[in-house]
Amino acid sequence: MRKQMVSMSMFAICLSANAAIAQDAPDYGFDFVTIGDPGNRDTIPSETPHSSDFQFGSVDYVFRMATTEVTLGQYLEFVQAYYPIEVKNTGNPIASLGLTGFGIRAAFGQVHIRDGHTEHEPTSMSWEYAARYINWLHNGKVQEEWAYENGVYDTSTFVQDEKGNWLHQQVHNPHSRYWMPTYNEWMKAGYWDPNKNDGKGGYWIFPNTSDIEPIPRLLPNEGGGRNSGRSSEGWPIDVGSFENVASPWGIYDMAGGVSEFTESVWWFRDPVRLQERIVCGSYFLYDDYGDIFSNDIIGFAVGYSVSFAAFNGLRLVRGMEHPADLNHDGHMNYFDVSLFMRWYISGDDRADFRLDGELDLDDARVFLGLMGFHSSL
Repeated sequence: MRKQMVSMSMFAICLSANAAIAQDAPDYGFDFVTIGDPGNRDTIPSETPHSSDFQFGSVDYVFRMATTEVTLGQYLEFVQAYYPIEVKNTGNPIASLGLTGFGIRAAFGQVHIRDGHTEHEPTSMSWEYAARYINWLHNGKVQEEWAYENGVYDTSTFVQDEKGNWLHQQVHNPHSRYWMPTYNEWMKAGYWDPNKNDGKGGYWIFPNTSDIEPIPRLLPNEGGGRNSGRSSEGWPIDVGSFENVASPWGIYDMAGGVSEFTESVWWFRDPVRLQERIVCGSYFLYDDYGDIFSNDIIGFAVGYSVSFAAFNGLRLVRGMEHPADLNHDGHMNYFDVSLFMRWYISGDDRADFRLDGELDLDDARVFLGLMGFHSSL
């Protein structure tokens, strides 16, 4: 571990300027629910009408998932922050669709939500930019280019080797604060109900705590159950609008809104192609009803290129232990700050929060961001 000498007194002064250390860092406007029942079983053939030849859904740890998809308003801040970096790196004043999705325009120095869209509707992006967005959140929204490029997903792997094989990182880094759900996490959060079958547990066919398909094309007060319909009718509507339609864990809009990225590699390939990732659930233009191969039936999955921008969006997963809780006592306070400073001064690589092999002020910036501060270091 290479250490660059910096003034840790500057770090202490910056901290003392804040009134108090946060007991928990902010969730950035997301509401997370705990997905418990660790070690739940996989599906059995009778529970998966169209995918009985393989099993899925078991997760052996507790995690938290956002109750709603990332919205245009939540994603807009990221696009505004990253747009100048993309222009610098590409020389193109018009941002890529992978960065902006279909509801945001970034061009010629201006970034705004497009007419006809609202800040509370779900947003879309490419998988690679979803990874950068998550890196940025993990790094406390530090406004440095490196904060977008590593932390949870190492974007230096977003390349091809000399044989043309894509090398995209397959799973998120250990101790990540946020990540894209795995396929099993997404299926468990949407379909597994530990109270089903008289408390023995079981899977529902649809992610609305039901074996009956949620109805599209109708608003919540009209009996609708899915954030989807004909685009001329103003879909998608705001996330969480179907308050009485949720998964067994209380998660909204797993049917409709946008189809949702997972970090899991699309498995129907030989050899595995790391540039194709699984997308789950229907999106707002999908208004079929009664289809025996519905996009919302348990087990549905489709593979998308990591660089392709379609009507795919993101729902965040958050780990149970916060990465700034260095002493593992369930709180972020001065004891964690003291421990970080001791690690840094002694050259301990656990203080390398930027994950670049060096100890410098960037590590302090990341740590402060995780604590809930916007550092002036």
